[in-house]
Amino acid sequence: MSASNIDQARKLLIGDGITPLKLEYFAIEGVAEQVRIALAVAEVPFDDVRIGFSDWAVKKPTTKYGQLPEMILPNGDVITESMAMLRLAGEADPEGKLYPSDMATRVKVEGVLGLVGDLSRAWRPALYIGMRPEAFGYPTSAEWDKEVKDATIKKVREAFLSNELPRYMGCFTDLLKESGGKFLLGDDLTIADIAAYQQILYFKKGIADYVPKECMDPFKEINDWMERVISIPKIAAYKAKAK
Repeated sequence: MSASNIDQARKLLIGDGITPLKLEYFAIEGVAEQVRIALAVAEVPFDDVRIGFSDWAVKKPTTKYGQLPEMILPNGDVITESMAMLRLAGEADPEGKLYPSDMATRVKVEGVLGLVGDLSRAWRPALYIGMRPEAFGYPTSAEWDKEVKDATIKKVREAFLSNELPRYMGCFTDLLKESGGKFLLGDDLTIADIAAYQQILYFKKGIADYVPKECMDPFKEINDWMERVISIPKIAAYKAKAK
């Protein structure tokens, strides 16, 4: 990555060092966590503003598009898309490794980010059928018989675990084998690793009903890679501080 790109990214994120960068999101990991991690790795200080769900009704009208996360740069500009935030944080890495300027490598990073997006989209119906079932042709939560609703959610999520999850874990395993290194694209951590780690961690934590944390047990290569990611000193330090 050219020094000018790094310098420009760091100037945007750090400014004069007086007005702090702000990252605003709910008090959960969600889509902002990958950005928080990338900023920590790039050694960019920021105010980690976490909004309580009870405060959202008041906060929502003050946001640019009625949603979070929002990144407020020191110059006052607002970034509203988490992937744009992730790429900017990666660009600011002083070592030039998180989002490499080498075009051949950057294309590979983008390819993995696309794969992470595909995994997220594959999971989305199984997630939102429990939250907004009417969007998938089912009755609203208030109207839907609870037993029927629970049985449907269970069926859809178990189908994801049987079909989609193994397919995508196979793709990420292949990437690790092809890279021949510690991470998805070689020996250096990139924002692709961070994005993939956070998405897969959701399943590993067993957060959703009918998606037990044991669902990730069969994927040894993936679990080993996740340990390498979380063991990076800057990431480990951030995670310890964020607890």
